[in-house]
Amino acid sequence: MLRRTPAEVRGLVPRGERLLSWSRTFGAVGGYAVASDTALYLPVPEPLRLPWELVAKATWGDDAVLVVEGRVDPRGRDHVWRVRLDDPGAFPTVVYERVTSSVVVSERVALEGDDGVRIVARRAGDGVRWTVTFDPGLDPNDPDLRRRADEALAELRSTLGI
Repeated sequence: MLRRTPAEVRGLVPRGERLLSWSRTFGAVGGYAVASDTALYLPVPEPLRLPWELVAKATWGDDAVLVVEGRVDPRGRDHVWRVRLDDPGAFPTVVYERVTSSVVVSERVALEGDDGVRIVARRAGDGVRWTVTFDPGLDPNDPDLRRRADEALAELRSTLGI
């Protein structure tokens, strides 16, 4: 059964973006979770727009979508949001598809024993956005580790021609 899109949902997606899916949320926050062709909109404590290239992971379970942002806070922790959905419909599937389709390449590179970095290239607008994420316990400010991670990134980019 098709649902009519409420005006409040259409109002969350700016001109130039295409609305793909939405779900009413419930709990203390309320509102809507919305997926457009370029971003995910969540009503967490205040409205949040996350371009798909910044969503590191999104999973579905227990009537909620769990979203992990690819950027970490100043303490080195991931930004994570859990949003309960009232009637998810196709929303979890659309979110999964948008996150996975934005990944061009994801490569793990060991730097010290089994510890290393995850190098990811994701579609972002008209180009590609690269991220290098260090494993817990490795200091991304260590000059030697940073140099080796940068070399691994340069080699991967050269190999792929990106």
